[in-house]
Amino acid sequence: MSDSVFNTKYNEILKIISPDFDTLESSLTAHLDSEKTSRIIPIIKDFLGNKGKRIRPALIFLFAHALGKSCSEFVTKIALANELLHNATLIHDDIIDCSLLRRGKTTLNFDYDNKLAVLAGDFLIARVLELLFDIEDTNIRKLHADAVSKLINGELNQYFSRYKLLSMDKYIEKSKDKTARLFEAGISSVYLYQNNEPSHLENIKNFALNFGTAFQILNDIDNFKNSQSIEEDLKNGDYSAPLIFYVHEKYHGDMSKVQNTGLLFKQIQNSEAITRTKELAKHYINRAIENISFIEDNQYKRAIINLCNLIAGTENNG
Repeated sequence: MSDSVFNTKYNEILKIISPDFDTLESSLTAHLDSEKTSRIIPIIKDFLGNKGKRIRPALIFLFAHALGKSCSEFVTKIALANELLHNATLIHDDIIDCSLLRRGKTTLNFDYDNKLAVLAGDFLIARVLELLFDIEDTNIRKLHADAVSKLINGELNQYFSRYKLLSMDKYIEKSKDKTARLFEAGISSVYLYQNNEPSHLENIKNFALNFGTAFQILNDIDNFKNSQSIEEDLKNGDYSAPLIFYVHEKYHGDMSKVQNTGLLFKQIQNSEAITRTKELAKHYINRAIENISFIEDNQYKRAIINLCNLIAGTENNG
């Protein structure tokens, strides 16, 4: 599916929460403008203006409505905190990976330098701490603290496992920590807010973890559409699911037998590795959909399911 087709379908799904996104944009602008004296604000605004999918706030808003809750100031605050925290990790990831491009635009570390980029990411984290400080529920604050801790642990595990071919179980665990934990914090916060009987909390958490894991797997597949991205991953020693499947199948898991990394891009594309990786992602998406079976049918739940299927490439085209 081309990016333009995906974006069209994605925007169609999210039409029902467009007012919530308008509120999010207003809140983001107001939050940044409260720091008018900081010289980094124009740089931050320029970076955030190059929007990604904003899938984390999308799911937060969809879940709030699906669970019968209004998108209150609290929900907007959680959506904003999660989006800012996500973007802080992207800035830091670009530094770690020495990346030159992000969303088709040059990275902060390329436009300025690593020092400024580190400070920009730190600035966003500080803004997140301010947002979370005003939340009285300690369980919700702890969810985000745990998410950040596990996210950093996932990055550390990736660093210390560079140039090593992980088992699929360890790759999945790393993906959960790097990506899924932030989904877990955001969606679970919405479910817990003013909920005296959170009997389905595990279902909500499992949805977030399964969806987030699939999302990371599919992101790794997207990298195999671009030889430059794969070259960057190989240079950094970051081996994702398609490569893991390929080397286990072709060389019985022995990475040392890979003689020509320059040919890996085409070799993997012409193997079953991509198909097997897509099936793995669909497995986690299907589990995520099962996790929310307890939610009564409504247009927002259907939008969540449609979003799951779109992400996995299994949407109904009829």
